[in-house]
Amino acid sequence: VYRVNWLQTKALCNHWNEKVILVKHEMQWSVNFFTYKAKQWLSLMDNATSTGLTGHACYAARQCHIYQQLAAHAAESFQKVIPVCQ
Repeated sequence: VYRVNWLQTKALCNHWNEKVILVKHEMQWSVNFFTYKAKQWLSLMDNATSTGLTGHACYAARQCHIYQQLAAHAAESFQKVIPVCQ
């Protein structure tokens, strides 16, 4: 009985260790996604500026700023949590 409980506990521990690894990767993926979207909107802003579409450029600049803020906030929040997960 003792061995069975030990094996179950070890399996559960391994499961949660794997979950921690996956969550850390998902955190980084979130930051990468926000950064990618910010760069995408920056490119659209440059295109709109070069064609003289001021309204489109302003909207793209706003979206770029929002995604930059999301990326910064996510990175900052995740850095607070990562030491707890280790």
